[in-house]
Amino acid sequence: MKYWAGETPNNSIKLKHNHVMDSVINYYHMEDPRIEYEYKKLFLDNGAFSALKNSQKSILEEEKVINIQEKLNPEYTVPLDYPFTPRMGKVVMRKRWEKTAKNIEYWIDTTHFNLVPALHAWDRKSLNDNIRWLYKKDQDYISMGSVLTTADEFNGFFGDRQPSKSFIDSIITTKQVCDQYGIDMHIFGFGSSPIMYHIGAFIGIKSTDSIGYKRKAAYGKIILPQTGERYCGNGRAKFGNPRKGDVASSFLTEDELQKLSQCECPACRDQPADGPIRWENLRDSWIKRAYHNKWVMEHEEDISRAYKGDKEAYMKFLDKTIGKSGLGHLWEYTKRRLTHYKIDLLY
Repeated sequence: MKYWAGETPNNSIKLKHNHVMDSVINYYHMEDPRIEYEYKKLFLDNGAFSALKNSQKSILEEEKVINIQEKLNPEYTVPLDYPFTPRMGKVVMRKRWEKTAKNIEYWIDTTHFNLVPALHAWDRKSLNDNIRWLYKKDQDYISMGSVLTTADEFNGFFGDRQPSKSFIDSIITTKQVCDQYGIDMHIFGFGSSPIMYHIGAFIGIKSTDSIGYKRKAAYGKIILPQTGERYCGNGRAKFGNPRKGDVASSFLTEDELQKLSQCECPACRDQPADGPIRWENLRDSWIKRAYHNKWVMEHEEDISRAYKGDKEAYMKFLDKTIGKSGLGHLWEYTKRRLTHYKIDLLY
């Protein structure tokens, strides 16, 4: 599963990216939009969900969005869509999808972009109908927007991509329908941790993204391979178990310190192969933590690629890694859901 590292315009840190995810919303009010950081390939979101969440932002205009997309010239981009909110009724959702579909047609007719249109659905019938419509428009790569397959998914579904059984259900159900039409999927924000990344990769999602590596770094957290986030502290800020003291073992287990001692990220590889020493180095700077976190997430992609074509071996590897994590129950649920619940349950 391709991992696109999320990014925003900033002057505090200049990361170099191979594959980066940015958003039109970050350049919407600039007279001369341009990207200052270095990258090889750009996936440009349209900013619609950010605008919807922030009532202070103006409604995005189609032509202005296209102008920014043309200026930044991304590898992939998303036609302006109209996401749902939890309080919307189905009539409103249907109308917003109709506006989204109209924009998709407009982008197809008037732009040269590689499009990854957003899919929205308010029930299982609309899920199939809308995917079929995208297929008829020759779209073979789509992004998962607001997809509701059961009523209880209205609670907590529309925020960050938080790990839950209902979200796993929505992903797998959507993937199963997409498979019928030969359509690949991108899931926004599902690459915030190794655990969720590998669940998505095992399901067979084509790509995801997340800016979580930077957000976690800013809050004093580091990401560990096939694990999750752990507090590292932030300079003089104090975290951890006061009974054990302000030391590495307050934050990380012996196994986790061992993982850190083997890290080859730019912030760690020149340090002694000693977990506590590397922990002290990372707690000193959020920039170091950002470099570390980004490297870890990109390395997870290397791991998933190594198991491509051998799902049985991949499953055994994940059983021994994310299966033993605090979210191991979601991994077990994912396996059961893929094995025992078939597409005919949709109808």
